[in-house]
Amino acid sequence: SSGINAEYGGFMVLVVVYFHMETLTRFLEKSCGECDIKSTCKWIVITLLETVLAAFLTLLLSDPHGSLKLYGCGVKSFLDWYSVFQNPTEKFVDTLYCDSEVIYPLYSIVYKFLGFCLLLMMMVRSWYKPTIYTTSSVYATLYFLPVIGLVHTLLCGVVYYSFPYLCVTGSLILTAVLMAEHLQNYNDIKEKFRKVDFMSQIAMYWILHGYGILSIVTYNKLSYWYLLLTPLPTAFYILTLPFSLPIVLSMNDEMARGRTIEGAVG
Repeated sequence: SSGINAEYGGFMVLVVVYFHMETLTRFLEKSCGECDIKSTCKWIVITLLETVLAAFLTLLLSDPHGSLKLYGCGVKSFLDWYSVFQNPTEKFVDTLYCDSEVIYPLYSIVYKFLGFCLLLMMMVRSWYKPTIYTTSSVYATLYFLPVIGLVHTLLCGVVYYSFPYLCVTGSLILTAVLMAEHLQNYNDIKEKFRKVDFMSQIAMYWILHGYGILSIVTYNKLSYWYLLLTPLPTAFYILTLPFSLPIVLSMNDEMARGRTIEGAVG
């Protein structure tokens, strides 16, 4: 149980890193167009350091204080996540509101971590000259951190028991979307794989996929050789690209002709 709890905590850290990386790739290009490798790598490192430092501070300020170890209660059932619905009723009339965090600190520690992420982001990025990226990334973080907190509040039990499969499924979908968006023809492969922002997204999806596989393997006590399947979605998409390319090009031509006809009618 303690292993699963640690993996769930790592999953929440990965979720924050993922949204930061999406923000990085979306807004950094708007800020400086085709940014050089140095600038892109700088923001990747800053983003990772913010999140990792927030995780370390969360552990150090949790019981026992000053240690990276974490003492708490394990999860025995799904209802442990929703103790508010387990208040006893005296003589089926009066409800005694004496609920507490049954799985302390696994539930509350996520909010502490998100708070440190927000605090460190505001402190670190205030040192840099305001750009489209720095301002947009702050605004985006002010949106997705509360959303993560809200999802944790409402669906923490569901996410706890399904996060390995969410990692695997989500990484598959994200890889397919990224490849379809950037690889319009077979010649784009070499060009895109030389860009740091594109490769950072691929690496993030590999980490998500590998983390999901690792959690499943650990829980079911399977062979760690399954981790070799981590790059399989990317390799499969690239290998099957020549077969799907004619369909994609045909769809793009039809869409282009449709826009031409609409422009002529207008």
